[in-house]
Amino acid sequence: MLRPALHTLPESLRGFITITEIDDAEFLVGALFKRKFNDPAPDFPRHIVALYRDADGATHVLGYSHMRPFGDIYLSGGSCSNGDTVKRMQAHERDALYAAGGTWFVILKYAFERYADCCDAFFGYTGDPRAREVAVAAGWIPTEYENLYVNWHKPLPQSFRRALLAKAHAVGEF
Repeated sequence: MLRPALHTLPESLRGFITITEIDDAEFLVGALFKRKFNDPAPDFPRHIVALYRDADGATHVLGYSHMRPFGDIYLSGGSCSNGDTVKRMQAHERDALYAAGGTWFVILKYAFERYADCCDAFFGYTGDPRAREVAVAAGWIPTEYENLYVNWHKPLPQSFRRALLAKAHAVGEF
């Protein structure tokens, strides 16, 4: 069951940023994804998009993250922000976004709430130092495997946690 999650977006951002799930990533984030990863956007669910509304009312893609259902876990990948959109923001809007943790941080908080009832754990894979910093601030913890992070959002027996961790590790980079 999907939970409402827009309340995770700080009040200071709600006048100019929204976060939502979309069905077709290529339509809104295809060009951004191609620019960041030199690949097409994933063509299977779940796609989280942060949108920015400028002073003229135009909407721009601010960021994206893919949350891939994988049985009883979700794999978070393909996360990226749009520097062109950040540059469009007014200084006070950028300051508010950075004070709230940044684009990926607010997307992760949204996703963790929205899909909390859909999985037993969230896993992320990153080797980027800045992404690691944001991931940990948003609730990820490092695992015994290099670059693999987990968000244990519900109590689970240790044996079950070990099994889920092994499952995520077996996927490799995602």
